[in-house]
Amino acid sequence: MSIINISKKPISIIKNSTISDAIRMLLDTKISRLVVVDNGKHVGIITEKDIGLFLFSETTRQGLDEIPITKIMKPIEFVNQEITPENSAKMMIEKNISSLAVGEKEEVKTIFTKSDLVSYYAENIIDEKKVVDFMTHEYEFTHTAAPLYKVVRKMLEKKISRLIVKNQNEEPVGIISFRDLFRIANELGSEEENFGYGISDQIRKGFLSKEGFGDISLAREVMTKGLITIKFNQSLSDACKLILENNVSGLVVLDENESIAGIISKTDITKAIVK
Repeated sequence: MSIINISKKPISIIKNSTISDAIRMLLDTKISRLVVVDNGKHVGIITEKDIGLFLFSETTRQGLDEIPITKIMKPIEFVNQEITPENSAKMMIEKNISSLAVGEKEEVKTIFTKSDLVSYYAENIIDEKKVVDFMTHEYEFTHTAAPLYKVVRKMLEKKISRLIVKNQNEEPVGIISFRDLFRIANELGSEEENFGYGISDQIRKGFLSKEGFGDISLAREVMTKGLITIKFNQSLSDACKLILENNVSGLVVLDENESIAGIISKTDITKAIVK
């Protein structure tokens, strides 16, 4: 099978857009990447994680509605449409990327992502592989009462896009992702627009500030409540189906005692396809 059969048309954003524009588009479309277009040509790609890491670590005094997406845009990785899902998975792992473009230079016909690989696995691979054999055993967490600046700082230090949130009894009750932080930034930006400011540098710095929004807001106020879980001894196909049904990038893995044993992500499934 060629990836052209299961890849999708890209959603694009024009080159002179701002990071604020990109955040709104990602939230509206519920996708994790955008192809950048300039005069009808596809010239780059930006991802949710790229924006998140930039958003909370950049030190410029510009507001998000002033920073062009070209500041974080990355080159597009093109492949021939005849490439197989297995070889695509291998290339993604080797290059540490999450998508490939089918087409030729400056013309993307379709985009093939790790989500497409998960779908391919769920529909085409019948084997005995278990979640426990491919899950990531280490996971990062925070607590419901943690101030937001500590949450964001941890995500930046670990270069991760999500944290499990536990309550005071050490029970997992939710998750915080870059998308949750984007949503808050967008909501606050919309409020400020009434006063003519847009998504401002003040809000962005507030996430990391002990004096501002980052100290006033707590993890429980920003997190997505509840966790989507799977048992460690379930099949990898079951994990794929749950990821697709819930439109998430990973699942929390529980052991025989219902305790968290780790995470199974799209990246883990991509690695399983390669092996």
